[in-house]
Amino acid sequence: MRKPGCVLRILCGLVDFLLIMIPIQFIMMGVFSVSLSQADLLFKLLFAVYGALLTEYMGMTAGKYFGKLRVADNRGGKAPILYVGLRELTKSLYLIPWLGWGLALVSLVMMAVRRDGRTLHDLVGNTRVMTARRFEQEERE
Repeated sequence: MRKPGCVLRILCGLVDFLLIMIPIQFIMMGVFSVSLSQADLLFKLLFAVYGALLTEYMGMTAGKYFGKLRVADNRGGKAPILYVGLRELTKSLYLIPWLGWGLALVSLVMMAVRRDGRTLHDLVGNTRVMTARRFEQEERE
């Protein structure tokens, strides 16, 4: 099984991060005048909800759409919402200073060295990321 490139997955994650972070921080701090820590907490929660909902209904987030990637269960089918939720909650832990950054680093190393390219959040959610084309091929089989 060929894994999607590490750089592509990182860029897709960065797109998702920026799509959520910039509007939330701007709206919460500019419009509602909440503190930075409150806006940051809301961002972490919305980041998990955004990832779970888009992955459940579209099989991908906006970042993965641009990268032509999909999230699938470990067998290549549609991932159940419970597993997707666990996956996205684990990903939102990466945003916690120090501990989360360490977990993110472990995840990046796993993605680079594992033959299947699965990360920590993929293992927790029993999911894998694959190209959209491969997902469609496996779905037809």
